[in-house]
Amino acid sequence: MRRAVVALAVFACSIGSLAEARVRVLECYSRSEAVADQGLRYSADLMVTSDTCRSQSYDQFAQRNRMQIIEFQNAMRHHFRRSQAKLDAYLTHLANDAALRTGQQNIAQVCAAAVKFLANADTLTDEGFRRYAEDQERQHDREYRICR
Repeated sequence: MRRAVVALAVFACSIGSLAEARVRVLECYSRSEAVADQGLRYSADLMVTSDTCRSQSYDQFAQRNRMQIIEFQNAMRHHFRRSQAKLDAYLTHLANDAALRTGQQNIAQVCAAAVKFLANADTLTDEGFRRYAEDQERQHDREYRICR
């Protein structure tokens, strides 16, 4: 039964990811919105990984980077034309997507592979987090259509 549920979730996620990719190509982003998207993706991945591995990394990261996370959320709220409901749906989608990816793997393997990821999160401050998100935006720049 669990395999059927996971398979259905993976299928739904793949359809959702394809739809998301299609929407991301059609929408345009400012550079700051693309950076915010990458920062919030990192934050969602960290939240799920930290919870899965029973680490305090996310809680400490969120406290340390509170202002940067709020800035990223405000940029995405602007991207969604100031719609809190769309921002909430977007943040939920990021967390669900991260949870589905993690849920398909053995927890011990996930946590062993996440040691550096969690340790890096423990060192990031607002400025370092912003630089990380900017680097990720540059690496994923083909995923975004930048508004002109």
